[in-house]
Amino acid sequence: MLPTSLKTFVHPHSVYRLEYPAHWDQVQEKDGESCGFGPHERDDVGLWISIMPVCVNTEKLTEELPNLMRQAIHDSQAENLRRDPTLRHYGLTADMTKEGEGGHYWIVAGGDVVLFASSQVPAGERDVWNPPFQQLMASLQITRDQQLLEVKVAEEVMAQLRERRPEQEFTFDAGKIRGRDQVVYLSNLYREVSAAPARREQIIKRFVEGLSQPETAEIGHECWDDVQGAILPMLKPRNYVEQDGPTQHLLTNEWLVDVVICYVIRSKKILRFVTGWDVNRWGTDAESLNQRALANLVALPWPRQLFGAHTKDAGRVIVVDTDDGLASSRLLHPDLHKLFSSALGSPFWAGIPCRERLVLYSDRRALKQRIARRLRKDHDTSAYRITPSPFLVTRDGIAPGGER
Repeated sequence: MLPTSLKTFVHPHSVYRLEYPAHWDQVQEKDGESCGFGPHERDDVGLWISIMPVCVNTEKLTEELPNLMRQAIHDSQAENLRRDPTLRHYGLTADMTKEGEGGHYWIVAGGDVVLFASSQVPAGERDVWNPPFQQLMASLQITRDQQLLEVKVAEEVMAQLRERRPEQEFTFDAGKIRGRDQVVYLSNLYREVSAAPARREQIIKRFVEGLSQPETAEIGHECWDDVQGAILPMLKPRNYVEQDGPTQHLLTNEWLVDVVICYVIRSKKILRFVTGWDVNRWGTDAESLNQRALANLVALPWPRQLFGAHTKDAGRVIVVDTDDGLASSRLLHPDLHKLFSSALGSPFWAGIPCRERLVLYSDRRALKQRIARRLRKDHDTSAYRITPSPFLVTRDGIAPGGER
């Protein structure tokens, strides 16, 4: 066939992408569960790609893929099942042998999905249509790397939990892990591992150890007298609190721009969020709890050393980085301006790109521009991101950032 221009197809749910001749038709069925490609003028020539009803760690499928392929073509006439080296992912192909048919079957595994494809080609036109269909399949790229990472993380967490606490009989349940009297949500763990994939093993181990602490058995049953001194404010992006999800019941307090104040109970190993149910159970109210949390925040120690840089004319930068996971919460300290204005000038600026960091800096145009880029980068790469937006710290309080 003569060379032709190509068009990029992106699956409606970003499962895969590929290149096909721009003059061909493209059809989708069942919201992208099956997608077809072929010439407009022919109804006896085409290729269909279907998503198989499995969600697995495809890196473990090398030995099982031939069996899946045999099951998929069980009622079809095909032969010469073999590895297809032209595919970007691990996959197999087989030749159709049904009378009059000259196409192929494929099974391809990548990310957390398995795809099954078949081409319809008249036996007498193999040389015409098989090359472009092979080229189409060779361009196919499964775009589910993040989902595969999440599958791997979930499998590792499940294995460690079952080893540590077999009595819980842990099972997967719609994106979470459920035991007999414990539910484990993994969204925060996914973000942390995605931000530092090289530390996946250590991050998962620490996560599971935290879940296995005896103190977690008391979650949801704490007495006010026992926890009131351990309640602290924690800043979170507004979209962290889902309308329908595990965070929808968190006690929150509107703050500035896209940030809300949540509250946690801090123990030696974990930070447990406070819910509206807790407030009702303790017989207190949101305002009283907020005042108590701020009082506890004031009592937290500051790092003995505050890192940063200082230039005579360009101003100063101070980075507050603590080991308690609450560096950003210190932006709420009622004496923040008093504590740092002598070093930074008044007013000064503050950034909380992530939970573990509070950046304070002088009101200098060049400095603000440089730090703004850094806040954006830290925010985008953190597992516990809050906001890239800066805040102005004045004698009268804190205000959203803006040009001055």
